Amino acid sequence: MLLSRRIFLSTATALAAMPIPKAVAHPATTIRVSYAPASLKGLYEALARRFMDARQDIKVVLDTPVADYDDLVQQTLRQSITKQIPDFSHQGFNQIRPLVNRRIAVPLDGFIAGDPAWKTIGVPDAMTCLASYRGKSYALPFAISVPVLFYNTDLVKKAGGDPNSLPLDWDGVIELGKKIGALGAGIDGLYVEHANNGWSFQTLVGSFGGRMMSEDERRIEFDGPAGLQALQLLQRLGREGQPAFETDQARQAFRAGTLGIIFTASSALSGYQQSAAGKFELKVGPFPISSANATLPAAGNGIVMLTDDPEKQKAAWEYIKFAVGPVGQNVMVQTTGYAPVNIAAINDPGGLGKFFEEHPEYRVAAQRIPMMAGWYSFPGENNSKIIKIIEDYCYLVVSRKREPGTALSSLRKDVDALLPH
Repeated sequence: MLLSRRIFLSTATALAAMPIPKAVAHPATTIRVSYAPASLKGLYEALARRFMDARQDIKVVLDTPVADYDDLVQQTLRQSITKQIPDFSHQGFNQIRPLVNRRIAVPLDGFIAGDPAWKTIGVPDAMTCLASYRGKSYALPFAISVPVLFYNTDLVKKAGGDPNSLPLDWDGVIELGKKIGALGAGIDGLYVEHANNGWSFQTLVGSFGGRMMSEDERRIEFDGPAGLQALQLLQRLGREGQPAFETDQARQAFRAGTLGIIFTASSALSGYQQSAAGKFELKVGPFPISSANATLPAAGNGIVMLTDDPEKQKAAWEYIKFAVGPVGQNVMVQTTGYAPVNIAAINDPGGLGKFFEEHPEYRVAAQRIPMMAGWYSFPGENNSKIIKIIEDYCYLVVSRKREPGTALSSLRKDVDALLPH
């Protein structure tokens, strides 16, 4: 993902000032890493370069990226069969569980406990829990994507809205979207993504105080009041003018300046800034929270160790520490819209603290970190199928082809049929 000139210069200045520990060069250990999506190629190339500058004894080779996290986990499962698996991988939070179930992912607890430097890195225990299963940590979070609303403030002003006082609840957001849509001339108002690897539905359910399954995973819980409210909101959006876009069409419309408001992941920030430059002013607003017990699923990815070779494990662990440490997190935040996982980096007045002060639009996502929970992955072998079914029902509701109550009942039955019993 390319940087705007302004952000690139600030990034270069900040990162240039950071000390890099020097390593004594000797024959390199080579480690392979896979990642997704392809749009973040620049981030991972920059991260690998920075790491190899610091650790000249380790060479990082990047696999060709795939389209999305679902494709990545499927590729990784195939590679494990053909013995071509990389040494570690940046996997989507909701796609790590299949690697755990098939004993492909390596637990990281021993590396964490055995490394005296770990406690000084700045990653809190709450972050490591985002990829924990059966009491073990199978990934360390690298980048968190938070639900946000992006606003075209030029259109907000034309519709009579105040960019400095953006709405905080759905009533206000929807009303503003309707006013923008009424401008005509090919302008649409509000688009709430409902197809995003199941993340959008989880986000809505969590924002209303619900969860996908019970803590012991014996009972579906998204079919309660929170799930119904989520689908009722989607129905309302369809009734009050949400354009009949697919996700990619909506994102393109926002980039083109013909869509006023879009709900999506904060990781889109850098790309939207580039698109808006010279065309319209962009602002980030918080995602509406409708419950005091709300939690939001952390999109983004965690780094999973896959190799069983002791030498490569040591090298991969050094990369993982670097990526979640202050330097790696600065590279990640300043080249994307992801929220950091490193508290020391956030609080560093010369690092991300200064960056957030100069670029407040990046701070909105970071402020939601205390509310973040794991991006839920369903037990058993059918997580990807379940995600597809959830998205199909969300489409039926937002397109007003199914009523929320009957859709939720059918969704529960279809998901339950794919769960292990």
